[in-house]
Amino acid sequence: MHALSPFLRYFEEVAVQGSVRRAAERLHIAPSAVTRQLKGFEDMLGVALFERLPRGVRLTEAGELMLASVRRLQHEFDSSLVQLDALKGLRWGRVRMGVLQYLSDRFIPSFVAETNRAHPGISFTVHIANSDQIAGLVEAGELDIGLCWTPPPTALIHRVRTVPVAIGAVVPAGHALARRRSIRFHECARHPLILPTAEMELRRMLDGLHNGMSGRVTPLLETNSIFAMRQLVLDRTGVAIMTRMSVLDEIRRGELIHVPLSDPHARSMQLSLLVRAGRALPMAPAALLDRLEARFDEYAGI
Repeated sequence: MHALSPFLRYFEEVAVQGSVRRAAERLHIAPSAVTRQLKGFEDMLGVALFERLPRGVRLTEAGELMLASVRRLQHEFDSSLVQLDALKGLRWGRVRMGVLQYLSDRFIPSFVAETNRAHPGISFTVHIANSDQIAGLVEAGELDIGLCWTPPPTALIHRVRTVPVAIGAVVPAGHALARRRSIRFHECARHPLILPTAEMELRRMLDGLHNGMSGRVTPLLETNSIFAMRQLVLDRTGVAIMTRMSVLDEIRRGELIHVPLSDPHARSMQLSLLVRAGRALPMAPAALLDRLEARFDEYAGI
């Protein structure tokens, strides 16, 4: 495919052939058309590109400079076509994502590994942040995709998918609470309690629950580490209030049980897959969005 306009193609062919007639034969057009295009090009530039000889033509110094530029332009265009073909086949590309810590130790490593096996040329930048920060970076165009608790609606954010995420008590298999279908928060507080720290969105909801309780709740541990919360429950040290998705692998292996909270004010938090409204995603993140959405539903428990 040629990136060049007709007169640049004519110019290059005449330069290669050293003859207007031979160039016209190769281009399958009349010699007069080639001559007319070249003269118009030289008039536009205000400089002679060819020295006319008794038998053919020869590039002037200006013509040599122009030929180098024309060939560089065609080479860059050809390189771009190769890169576009690679992108369309997902042979390479970069995906910039922002995710909550809840998703950083299981969901994202699993998704990146799965993508790498199918498309080893795709690379990722993953930014761990809270929901407000993620939404802001998506809105600013600094991230392609955000995975976070549903932010307030804005004109610059498009929610590709929003799913409910169950909140509950996480206990080891065989624990006294493991057979319960649901549980109230005050019942969890009778056990050594493991809670997220105040800056985490889940804790804000939990604070609303224990503010209405009589007596003070003193957790055994407050942490922003999902790994630490999960490990302490596995070690039978306490009861953690977590999302089901944070312990999905352990639930599948039969190691942990997630008992949903049934308090009237307890709510399923909404997890959203975000992109910037009105922005066409680059090819790699756009191509992976459907796959990410399917995994998103799986980890959310749908």
